[in-house]
Amino acid sequence: MKTIDGRTALTFAAEEGHLEIVRLLVDHAANVNVTDSENQTPLMKASYRGHEEIVRLLLDNGAAVDITNNSGRTAAEIARLNCRYAIKSILDQYQCSPSDGKAATTVPVSRQQPDWFISSREVRKEHQPFSAGSFGKVYREWWLNTRVVAKTFTVATEKENRTFHREARIWQKARHRNIVPFFGACDEGSTFFFVCEEAKNGKLLDYLYHRREEGRSLEWRKLLDAALGLHFLHERRIVHSDLKCNQILVNKDGVAMLTNFGLSFLASGHDGDEEKVRAIRWKAPEVIRKEKPVTPNAQSDAYSLGMCVVETVTGDVPWGQHVPDPVKFHVTRKKFLPRPKAFTNDKQWLLVEKLCAFEPSERMKLADAIEWIRGFAEEDRFQERVREMKEEAPEEIDLGIEGHTMMSKAAMEIAAA
Repeated sequence: MKTIDGRTALTFAAEEGHLEIVRLLVDHAANVNVTDSENQTPLMKASYRGHEEIVRLLLDNGAAVDITNNSGRTAAEIARLNCRYAIKSILDQYQCSPSDGKAATTVPVSRQQPDWFISSREVRKEHQPFSAGSFGKVYREWWLNTRVVAKTFTVATEKENRTFHREARIWQKARHRNIVPFFGACDEGSTFFFVCEEAKNGKLLDYLYHRREEGRSLEWRKLLDAALGLHFLHERRIVHSDLKCNQILVNKDGVAMLTNFGLSFLASGHDGDEEKVRAIRWKAPEVIRKEKPVTPNAQSDAYSLGMCVVETVTGDVPWGQHVPDPVKFHVTRKKFLPRPKAFTNDKQWLLVEKLCAFEPSERMKLADAIEWIRGFAEEDRFQERVREMKEEAPEEIDLGIEGHTMMSKAAMEIAAA
């Protein structure tokens, strides 16, 4: 369906920079070479506005670079005239192959390696993977004398090939303290792989268990790390869609980082049946209902973060040992998780309830949740500092309730230093 000036939903989405909508429309066979009354294509609109990811997506799905608008300009010329030099460079890598003369398909001029490319010859991996699933295998490897992790996938179709390249670009741009660092990827042969930093301290719950053995309580500080990483993704319109504590890793410096975000090769859709069923515990009701389930979004990620809070505080999966079918039954019928005994702080449990409201529109905004979590983290840091001070000079630290209140602000500043 077109507007009076010939524009379609794809044209609007490409022009306004709505990457996920463009992807959805393309996946549902939208015509990528549709033209409006000025003979402008979605590729031209995206080039004019500087939407690089959309340009790449359209090219990957056969957008023609040789079509000219009513002014006689191609998408590349439009990009050049508007100082979109990175997009101009991308378009210049493509040439036209003969077809019907108007909507020629595009093919790369030559095989030019992406800037994230890592040759398989540069990587030396262990013989046995330390993790595996229906998606592929995960190895510890050496790359440039650095210990890394490689996640391998069998790519059998052109669609899978395009998906791999798109997701490599997404991860490459997601550079943040609380996101597992991406080093590169390999697209040679039939087995492709991503290369990322090895999280020396492993999964979050294992890390927290060992810290508790040492007498440290870091739950809220690590949840703050995870929430900041999630907020970074949402600011860039990236939905995690599979958030749970085993997707939160801890590096050698004790910083918690998100992994496997918004990547279909890495998400639960490629997990085995058992893992898919287990993942229901973290899923928002609107995502797992039978009738008209909703595609994961920022609000469903907020729900999953609330379940991660439960998992972190209790040290157990949400709903404990309940089997998944009853979990789904209760969640889809708006019966909420009973309050675990580990939640002795009313405000901390209120945070869970606000993040996991059954109505998506009623869920706490992530920015507000971060401030709540930050407050709990600062209180933990304060209490830890008080314990340390008591151990160093027990005869000088004898705080009752009044003493705690008087010292609270000063000690908080010390703890934050």
